[in-house]
Amino acid sequence: MAKMEALLIESDAATNTRATPDNSRADSSYPSLTRAFDAVALNNLPPVTLGLSLFHFFLAASYAIFLAPGIKEIIVSLVTGTAIILLGLYAWLRIRSIPTRWAQPLGVVIATVSIGNIFVHLHLSLEPRQTGMIMFLLIGMSAYLLSMRWISLVLIGTLGGWLLVVSGWDVTASLIYHGILLILSVGLSMVVFYVRRQSVVRYELLRWEDSQRREQLQRRAKQMETSMSLGQYITSILDLDALLQTVAELIKAQYNLYYVAVYLLDSQMEGYLVRRVGVGGNVPGQKQRPQMRIRVGREGLIGWVAGNGRHLLVNDVLQDSRYIPHDLVSQTRSELDLPLRAGRRLIGVLSLQSSQAAAFNPDDVPFLQSLADQAAIAIDNAHLYQSERTARSLAETMHKMGRALTGTLEWNEVLELILGQLAELVAYDRGSVFVRQGEQLNLVAARGFPSAAQPSQIAISLENESIFREIYETKRPLFIPDVLQWPDWQQIDALPLARAWLGVPLIHGQEVVGMLSLTRETTTPFTHESIDLATTFAAQAAVALENARRFDKTTRFSQQLEYEVAQRTQAIQEAYAQLEQLDRAKTDFIAIASHELRTPLTILRGYSQMLFQQNSVKQDEQIEMLAEGIQSGAMRLEEVIGSMLEVAKIDNQALQLYPKMFSLSRLFNRLADLFAVALRERSLTLVVANIDQLPPLEADPEALEKVFYNLLINAIKYTPDGGTIHVSGILHHANGHRTQADKVEIRVRDNGIGVDPEMHELVFSKFYQTGEVSLHSSAKTKFKGGGPGLGLAITRGIVEAHGGKIWLESQGHNEDTCPGTTFHVLLPLASHGMAELVR
Repeated sequence: MAKMEALLIESDAATNTRATPDNSRADSSYPSLTRAFDAVALNNLPPVTLGLSLFHFFLAASYAIFLAPGIKEIIVSLVTGTAIILLGLYAWLRIRSIPTRWAQPLGVVIATVSIGNIFVHLHLSLEPRQTGMIMFLLIGMSAYLLSMRWISLVLIGTLGGWLLVVSGWDVTASLIYHGILLILSVGLSMVVFYVRRQSVVRYELLRWEDSQRREQLQRRAKQMETSMSLGQYITSILDLDALLQTVAELIKAQYNLYYVAVYLLDSQMEGYLVRRVGVGGNVPGQKQRPQMRIRVGREGLIGWVAGNGRHLLVNDVLQDSRYIPHDLVSQTRSELDLPLRAGRRLIGVLSLQSSQAAAFNPDDVPFLQSLADQAAIAIDNAHLYQSERTARSLAETMHKMGRALTGTLEWNEVLELILGQLAELVAYDRGSVFVRQGEQLNLVAARGFPSAAQPSQIAISLENESIFREIYETKRPLFIPDVLQWPDWQQIDALPLARAWLGVPLIHGQEVVGMLSLTRETTTPFTHESIDLATTFAAQAAVALENARRFDKTTRFSQQLEYEVAQRTQAIQEAYAQLEQLDRAKTDFIAIASHELRTPLTILRGYSQMLFQQNSVKQDEQIEMLAEGIQSGAMRLEEVIGSMLEVAKIDNQALQLYPKMFSLSRLFNRLADLFAVALRERSLTLVVANIDQLPPLEADPEALEKVFYNLLINAIKYTPDGGTIHVSGILHHANGHRTQADKVEIRVRDNGIGVDPEMHELVFSKFYQTGEVSLHSSAKTKFKGGGPGLGLAITRGIVEAHGGKIWLESQGHNEDTCPGTTFHVLLPLASHGMAELVR
């Protein structure tokens, strides 16, 4: 309701006045109702004109029938003429358009003509009841007219005209009655006018609010479109300068601004903003040089924004004491400065300036701040990309230089590379590498020195020397902007005058081993970046120098080591050749000795048998016992000689096998009978299990009998009295198939004293003995009895000659706990066809 009243007041005030550009936005934001009232009246004028024309035609017909002859001709002619005029006006309005401001005045004219006809009739007829026609016309015109001025004119004019017409009449009850009715009709007309006007005002207010919402939505949509297009465009730009120029140009063109500038925090001067780009102003279309610096928080509107981190809107900069005028933007009247934030970090300020006062809508500030935030993110990304690209380029350069330095280990090449590669990073006129040797710095490499200077002869004594001493103690580079101002500087006469100088320590581990000396013949200073690059490079150079030094030392050591290794290798080869010769000699001795011993052994056995046939021997028990000893010794010696011959055949790969099908069950039955007496004497138990369920073998039965004979002898010998020996067998199936077996495994397990794990392979060696040698003269079936140490070597040779494998398992050697030993013999089976024939 307050809005409606304000609109009514404004519409009445706007009848004679118009809003000026200096009016506030709140006063000028309401719609102009005068034009709206005129537009409504113009739309209603044709139907009102047509209706009044028909009304007058009807009234003329009625007058022609009912009026008295004296006044009928005048009234009918007047009313008919009015009807014709109104009809012609209606036709003209249908084909022609008139200005909206004429609508209500024309309606007043029509009302005046119509009421005038009634006044003429009232004057001629002297009948007060004609006043009723005036009442209808007043109420009708109050619904048409929307201007207080025009409706007041019609109502006051009607009352005045009625009083003028009836002023000479006699006052009667009828006249008073119709006068009161006329007054009431005037009041009713005002009510109708007010209601009608309120409805139009309400309609116009709703229509205006709808248009405002539409306009606001369109503006927001345009802003969003601008933001999206700007965001999509600027995020694809990674060059910082191009990005800043693009942002400033786009914002200036989009919002038709006088000047747009981007200020970023100065990386060289802390606490200052530097203008990176400016578009517009007194030099439109050109990028302004980034020379202006503003102190954060202290200078101008932009400094205030940077210091407070908030936006600042100034409708008239000339009225703000913080504003600093500048010739570049002399026409600036209003200014909006927005902070550029990347997250919570301020990186700069975006300045928008207009040549018109109050050019920025406060409602648009949040959007513009959002736009500034987008630009800030893009600027920060571009800055990060630029920094990363610079760092990557530097890293690639350093990596390339590092590879070049580490690509060679020659001392002189490394020195040349150090100065050559360093020149690509840091500009200098003369460069040199000094290496500390005791209390002296020796120049070992030089670049840019005149040939007459003989740089290789330059050496600096460290006594009373302060420059290198400071570098050595601080382990940091030393920069002298002008050596002429340095009291301890020692100028070499043969060299051009030095001005700016940089010394960088060569540090290996925690020790300064040398120095890089870089000299400029002008006072052009070495920047912090150059010093950092030289320091980083010096670290790689120190490593390269140390590697070259170590390589030189290692090379000399390697040469000496190669000489010694060659001498040792030759000695080892000679010793190995001697061992091979000794082994061949041993093998030949075994073969020769075994053959040579067989002849006297045969004679010995023959004579011992002849003794048994003599009656005198049989009759003398003592002599018979001696003969038995001779025969037993001969048989033992024959076994040893046989073993020696077997070993010789195995070593010379001359062992011959005669395979045939035979049963393992029968073999072990014979062995059990053979060892029955020895087992009984030692209270040992031999258990043979699962052997009769094994298929026959295609192998040399005599050779395999020697294998298991030796394994059983070994088990009997190292199992204490009362122990148990288990013999078992299992089948191995080919490729995991249960239907076909291809190998058989025989296990000989005892609970004897066991074998140390480190001796599991050694026991299969020739002449390997367990225990003290002096004990090996005892019987072979006695506990830990003696033997030549050939049994297991022969066993392995025979098994491997059959294409099998033998190994043992034991937890260790212990005569108290007796962990036992298990020998595994894996042999191939006969084919299925031959097995069927044997069965």
